[in-house]
Amino acid sequence: MTALDLQAQLESAIQQLPVPAAEGARGPGRIDARPMFGMQAFLVRGKVFAALGAAGLLLKLPHERRQALIDAGTAGPFSVQPGASFGEWVAVPSGRWDATGTDALLALVSESFDYVTSASPKARPPREQRHFRKRMY
Repeated sequence: MTALDLQAQLESAIQQLPVPAAEGARGPGRIDARPMFGMQAFLVRGKVFAALGAAGLLLKLPHERRQALIDAGTAGPFSVQPGASFGEWVAVPSGRWDATGTDALLALVSESFDYVTSASPKARPPREQRHFRKRMY
């Protein structure tokens, strides 16, 4: 399976994912696809949940699921520099796509989507009140 084949199947499957309505938003929202960092990234509500590029298929997953995939040898921790993993991200290298299977890859994308959409939005701390003094000229 080539990257182009997977990308076509991935994009088709992503269009089928139901985007739940965000609190206070009108309508269910949508999934955006755009290039980011040399990869094709897929975003929901402005948050990346999957990307496809030279590193393979990147997915954002909870720690337990991420660790299970790494232990099984299906995926590896995604890192931008050797030895520095990138948080909750895991990479399924293109060399593992055939062994993993298309259905399993699409299920992982769906898991990543569910994980990102179920996460509550980050609370922003209240902004400090700024006081300006009048300048006397």
